[in-house]
Amino acid sequence: MRMKLTLLAFAYLVVSGLLLATTYKSAGPITTPKTDRVAAFQMERFAG
Repeated sequence: MRMKLTLLAFAYLVVSGLLLATTYKSAGPITTPKTDRVAAFQMERFAG
């Protein structure tokens, strides 16, 4: 019984850590670098 509770607590910590890591990384402007790259690519390609 004690081993089962220990594994359950460890699994809870791992899952909550992964969820916190994904929510922390997804916060912020993600599409801004992509649009800047696309604009720079279009300017270089169609400049001359």
